[in-house]
Amino acid sequence: MPEQLPGSGPSVAPEGSGLPGQPVAPAPAPVPAAAPAAPATPPADALRPGTRGSDVKALQRKLRVRGIKVPVDGNYGARTRAGVRILQRKLKMKATGIADAALLAKLGLKIRAVASDPATLAAPTPATARYLKVFPVVGEYSYSDDFGDPRGQGAHQGNDIIGTIGMQLVSCVDGTISRLTREETGLGGIWIWIVDGRGNEYYYAHMASISPELKAGSKVTAGQFVGTMGMTGDARGTIPHLHFEIRPNGGGSINPFTELRAVDPKRK
Repeated sequence: MPEQLPGSGPSVAPEGSGLPGQPVAPAPAPVPAAAPAAPATPPADALRPGTRGSDVKALQRKLRVRGIKVPVDGNYGARTRAGVRILQRKLKMKATGIADAALLAKLGLKIRAVASDPATLAAPTPATARYLKVFPVVGEYSYSDDFGDPRGQGAHQGNDIIGTIGMQLVSCVDGTISRLTREETGLGGIWIWIVDGRGNEYYYAHMASISPELKAGSKVTAGQFVGTMGMTGDARGTIPHLHFEIRPNGGGSINPFTELRAVDPKRK
C-alpha cells in the first residue's frame, strides 16, 4: 500500500478533541454582535422662550384657535410667551409663560424636540466678540436669534433678551451715553443709546428705569450699571425684556446674536 502523502488524505481531529479520526468541521464564522438600538429621543416636558421649530408652531396655532393673537412663526418669543400667560390665566393655571406638560396636555399637544435654552440651538460661539465686551443683562434670562422676525412695525431690528422687571442692565462696552429718555416715547419707551470709541452704537429699549447718575454725554465702562429691565413703549402688555441693537458706525442694525453668545457668561 503506497504511503499516504502529507495533506493528501482527509483531515483528522486534533489529539484531545474527543473525535479521533473524524473529519474536522470548519469553525463557524463568528456572528457579529447586533448594534445596540439607538435610544429614542425622550419627549420634552415643556416649551419655553427661546425654543424654535414645528412644536412651537403647533402651540401657536392652538393659541390662535383660542382667540389669542400670536405669530405662527415657530419662534417662542415675547409675544408667544405673553399669549401662553393669557391662556394660563383663562385656564386658572399659574401664569408662568412656559408651556409645561400640564398645559400641553390640555391643548392635546405632544412634543419630541427637547426644549432648551436658545443658546444651545444655534451655531458655535465665536472665539471673541467683535463689538461687545460684556453681556448687557445680569441675572436669569433667555434670548433667541429673532433678528428680522416679523413685527407690527416691520422686521425686528435686534434681539429681545427676556427676563424680569427690575433686572439689572449694564453697559456692554466702554463708551458714552449719546442720548436717552426717562419718559416713555415712541416704540422704545424708556431707552438709551451708547456709542463706543469707534463710533458703533448700542440701543437699549423698553427699560423700566435709567441710572439717575447718567445723562447725555456721560462716560460709561463695560459692566457699569445703566438701568433696569422693563416693558415700556410698545412692549406694554407683553413681558419684560430688553430690546438690544448693534449699529456699526451708527449705520443700520446688524444681527447681535453671535455677539451676545460670545460674551454670554452662561456659555463659558
